[in-house]
Amino acid sequence: MSTGQRRRNPKNRRQTIRGTEADGNAGETLMTSAVSRSQDMVSQHPMSTALVVFGVGLGVGVALGSLLCSAATTPPSFGQRAELAAEKLGRQMLDAINGILPDSITRHYA
Repeated sequence: MSTGQRRRNPKNRRQTIRGTEADGNAGETLMTSAVSRSQDMVSQHPMSTALVVFGVGLGVGVALGSLLCSAATTPPSFGQRAELAAEKLGRQMLDAINGILPDSITRHYA
């Protein structure tokens, strides 16, 4: 028989379906076992469980908060940064001159 002429055996198909059903039951058994083990762990170590859950919640909260804050604030543009730098430099120069000039001249220009 060629590839296009192959016929599937319905008996094999039923076996496959039955195998899938068995795998599903095994998955349910595995899930039930995991749930019961986790419940036992929580009941045996309640303080450790509470601290771990608190730590995970705190970490997720900090991560989400930092993501939201960084998205809300936009960095200043180049023009704004240049203007701020010029203002800062101007103040520094005036403070330096003010420290050097005598008080009489400072009062005259102030």
